[in-house]
Amino acid sequence: MHETDLHLDPNEASDLCRVFGPDELVRRGWDRAFVTVLDEATAENAIALLAHAAGAPLDEGWTAVRVPADAGVHNGRTEDAEACASRDGYVYLVGSQFGKKRGPLSAKRSWIARVSEASIATALDDGTPAELEVVRMRFGLHRAINDALAGLDLIPLGPLGQASYVEATIAKGMLKSWGGAVHSTDYPVNIEAAEFTADGRLLLGLRYPVTADGHPILVELENVDELFADPEAVPRCGRAWVLPDAGSPEAPVGFRALDTRDGHEYDAIVGDLDAIGKNATVLADHPEGAVAESEHIRFTLDEDGPSDTKVVHRFGSIRRVEGIAVDQAGHAHYVIDEEGHVALRTLVFE
Repeated sequence: MHETDLHLDPNEASDLCRVFGPDELVRRGWDRAFVTVLDEATAENAIALLAHAAGAPLDEGWTAVRVPADAGVHNGRTEDAEACASRDGYVYLVGSQFGKKRGPLSAKRSWIARVSEASIATALDDGTPAELEVVRMRFGLHRAINDALAGLDLIPLGPLGQASYVEATIAKGMLKSWGGAVHSTDYPVNIEAAEFTADGRLLLGLRYPVTADGHPILVELENVDELFADPEAVPRCGRAWVLPDAGSPEAPVGFRALDTRDGHEYDAIVGDLDAIGKNATVLADHPEGAVAESEHIRFTLDEDGPSDTKVVHRFGSIRRVEGIAVDQAGHAHYVIDEEGHVALRTLVFE
């Protein structure tokens, strides 16, 4: 396992996705490049690029740069980027849809955005801010996910979560345009992973909620590109998948990151339900949600659901594993939040 310190500010990185084709990598003298998002920033300030010099050892030759972006009228109106995924020349960013540790849910976290790789390349070349398209959903995705979760046996919400995340948000919404989007029977939704299927649906990995048996959940967003094409479109979620071979009632796990190279086999990071030591309401209701250690797991996903889950790597005492991307050589790269800095670790498979 190789480690490289990434000098990024703010030091709160989440998720990881591959960017740029072979020609662009060669032009820049790189052999691999990834985007990560900085979750303590607005969407337009959240994009960072991690690149590796061609021919350098994997524990050397890394560059980390912030990518300037412009969200137009949405500048300053978003927060808490938690997931990213790339497809067809675009990088998609997803807000957590969640709230602060003690609630309520925040409309500023209810968004999805995309930026073209070509625009990122221009920003790197001459500093021209990349054009970031933003769809602010005002709990529309929260609503669609909760509807998709109907029928699943979920972990009990708990009295603090009900009061802090659900009832407090409903009360706040009485004076807002999004009033009525959150229902009293809803669960707060915390998205921390995203990846595309082979046919273009966006899989959203939930850190919370999980099932009553402690298993993590994936929800399919069916119309991600329609959201950018039609201002009147609303998020539409289809199936919700459960990974039955990850987590338990005694040590539930949620998704932290997600990656695929072929839309069939997926790599994921799963771990605890919220950060330890930060007075999180989720953990106050569910102390068992702090037990699970972070793991890199691999599974297949087809029309019958997830299967063949296996553990690739256990991180032990390293809890804040925030992103994963597997390169063409099969080596796994992880973004890890450590005290005071962000680290990129690489697991080399001989």
